[in-house]
Amino acid sequence: MLDAAVLAVLEAEGSATFVTKGPEGPHLVATWQSYLDAVDATTLVFPAGGYRVTEANLARDPSVQMIIGRQRSAEGPAIGFRLSGTAKVQSGEALHEQMKANYPWCRGVVVMHVAKVERILG
Repeated sequence: MLDAAVLAVLEAEGSATFVTKGPEGPHLVATWQSYLDAVDATTLVFPAGGYRVTEANLARDPSVQMIIGRQRSAEGPAIGFRLSGTAKVQSGEALHEQMKANYPWCRGVVVMHVAKVERILG
């Protein structure tokens, strides 16, 4: 799922847009791609500083989408992906403690389980 092409995009700095479903419609937040860690072939984690509305939305409906991308570079042409799946915010657990080592400000960690990857650019 999170193959070499997706992992290469995650290595490029850029904004990763994260979308949840709220009672009034889509809710968007963003983080930096450098904050995203691939735990395994289907799981991404990233720090949650604020994300209070995101967390409330995930408690009601865990379905999410994320957009990541990389501009044209020495590594190749521009490329982008839409990642779809489910997510939750964890705090006080192992993944959160690991994330706090790099981002002491994070109050939790978003754990995203990727079920579908679509190439949308490139």
